Parts: sequence; C-alpha cells; structure tokens
Amino acid sequence: MIDTHSTEKAVLTMSHDSLDGPLFNLITDAVCESASDIHVDTWGSQAAVRFRIDGTVYQRKSLIYEEARRLVNQIKLAAEMHLTETSLPQEGHFRWNNGTQYCDIRATVLSTSPAHEAAHLRLLAPPEQWHNIKNLGLDDDAYRQVEQVLNASRGLVFITGPTGSGKTTTLYSLTGITDLQGQVAVSIEDPAEFDLPYVRQLEVDEEHGLTMEKGLRSLLRVDPDILLVGEIRDAASATIAARAALAGRLVMATIHSRDLAGAITAMHYLSVPYYVLGGSLRLVITQDLIRKVCPDCGRCRSLQSHERQLFEQENVPVPDKVYDAVGCKKCFGHGYRGRTGVIQVACVDDEFGGWLAHGRGSEEIQKRLLEIGTQPIFASALQKAASGITSMSEVLRFYG
Repeated sequence: MIDTHSTEKAVLTMSHDSLDGPLFNLITDAVCESASDIHVDTWGSQAAVRFRIDGTVYQRKSLIYEEARRLVNQIKLAAEMHLTETSLPQEGHFRWNNGTQYCDIRATVLSTSPAHEAAHLRLLAPPEQWHNIKNLGLDDDAYRQVEQVLNASRGLVFITGPTGSGKTTTLYSLTGITDLQGQVAVSIEDPAEFDLPYVRQLEVDEEHGLTMEKGLRSLLRVDPDILLVGEIRDAASATIAARAALAGRLVMATIHSRDLAGAITAMHYLSVPYYVLGGSLRLVITQDLIRKVCPDCGRCRSLQSHERQLFEQENVPVPDKVYDAVGCKKCFGHGYRGRTGVIQVACVDDEFGGWLAHGRGSEEIQKRLLEIGTQPIFASALQKAASGITSMSEVLRFYG
C-alpha cells in the first residue's frame, strides 16, 4: 500500500499492540463493513454507536454512559487531544493499523448539552481506491473528455455535487491524469486529507490567520501551473480562482451546486463576472454517489412498464433485465456493497464559453447542454442499473 500521512499534523499510529480495547475493535468492525464514518452519541445515561455505510446510517450497538465516556477518551488519546477539555470542539488525526491493513482517520469530539460529549470518526479511503478516476464510475467517453481538457493545462475545472458526493475524492483523482512531475502544482484545502505527490499543499488555518483567500494569494506567488482548491466558499476566493484560470493556469476546484448551471449561478453570486466565467471555464463534472447491488445476492428480474418508460424517456438503451437488492452475510444484510459515481461531464469550448459570457439562466444552460449532446446525470444512473451495477429502486430513491 502507498504510505500516506496527514499534512502539517502528526499522525499517531494505533495498532492492536499500541492501543488495545474497544476503540481498536470498533474501528476493525467499521473497516470490515466498509463504513465511511463512525458516530458516538450520548444522552442521559445512554449512548449509541452508529456506522455510515454507503451513505446510509445504521446503529451498531447501544452503550451505557460510562462505556461511551471511556470510548471518547480513547479517541482523544489516539488523536492527541486534551483529555480534560470538555467545553470546546477538538480535532485530530490518527492511523488504525491491524498489521495487514491501515486506515487514516480524522477525529472530531464535540461537547453537547447538557454535559455530554459526542465523537465522529471519518475513515479516509486509501489512495489506491481513488487514484484512478475510472474507479469512481467514469465511463470511457467521459474519461477522454476529461483527459483532453486536463492535457490542455489551462482553464477552470469544477467538480460539483451535494455534500457527501465524493467531490474531494474526484478532485484528488484528477491529479492522476495531469503531468505533475513536469509542472508546479499547489493546493489549498480545509482540511488536506491526503499527501499528494508533487503537490505543495496548504491547509486553511483561520485561527492563525491563514484563510482560503490568503492561501490562494500566497500560492499564486510561487509560479504554479496547476492550482487545486478544496472548496470555493467566498467571493474573494472565487474571483482569485477564476482570474487565475483566465490567465492561463489550470485551476481545479470543488463547489456546492447541483450541476453546471448551478455552478455558473453560484460563481456569479460570488461576484465573478459572466465574461470571466465564459473565458475561463473549461469543464464541469457533476456527480453523486449511488449504492452498488451486492454481487452475491442481487436478484435478477424483468423491467416493469413504468421503468421501461424511464429508459426510453432518457434515450438509454432498454435492458432485458435489472437487479434488486436482497441481503446476505457478505453485505451484512444491506443488499448493497460499495458505491459508485453517477457523473455528468460537460465540456465548455470557446463557442460555448462565448455564449455563457453574455449571462445565461439555468434553463437556457440546461437546454444548450442537451442540444450539444451532454448526457444528463439521471441517464448515467439508468446506465448503471442497465449494467446490473445498481438497482432501479436505488435509482428512484436518488432521483425521485
């Protein structure tokens, strides 16, 4: 496995030998079940541990208050937090290691009313799971479009989608396409989750005066060819990023929006002029995550009439069969194992950019995307169902 370390913060390695007990066993169970998050909550004299697996939260065990308090204290020790601090939020990192596997973990402990503490552990995916963007659900045609834009090494690239849709993972995976050895690459993140090779990574630290805006301005003074922005949140950062792309740099950033039209609207709301967006924007990747049917228990069936209509409506070839989730020991009864991306890739060439520069509404943009053959994200989800990767109920759960 590739060895990774948290940036600017020491990572304590927690192995079975170095820190035994409930926390080690809890993380072992979470890794076994492919959980992305562990939540520990207390109320009254009770407590509960819950896992987030493939985007869905499941309760794993109930605890008495004293058991939860000891567990939270173990988390504090592992993440090198202050044991006696119970009034302010604390954050830290550590690594779980069982001798054959490892997992980097970001920990947060919060004081909750009236006199309790809650803990959250984010289990970060090893780099080999995201380094190749094709592993994230991108098909060959979309990959070629992305590769062509990144090879041009200039312009603004957005990754959009709701919270928890894997935008940061996709941002990191794009570095696997670019020539990092032959270019100077920098990033500003909050926080930096992985150590990226050949990338000078800054982490936002507002407590010490390093804001996203100040970090961006500093990075632009070190002669970068490629700039990664963890998330555009404010007007100053949006303007700096867009104008850096307009000046000929490759800027890759995440932004909260539903699609390309939403990204345009959000950037304009953050005071970026339409002519700057039209001149700098080159690619928007819109994505969400959808659960994959367990390959050991998925049940094949024929399409129903209303499902067939959905495929026809989106111009997706109608499959003979689709799969339903069932549940077995290998998927811990969930019926699903893992998630994949449903992705829309929209390229912005000079003609499209010139059209956007005049200021366009969301409906106009969506109509134009369909006219130039951009596949809707719902069609991507249907293709996953047609290929047997996901179920129709999962597609409908996501898109109504």
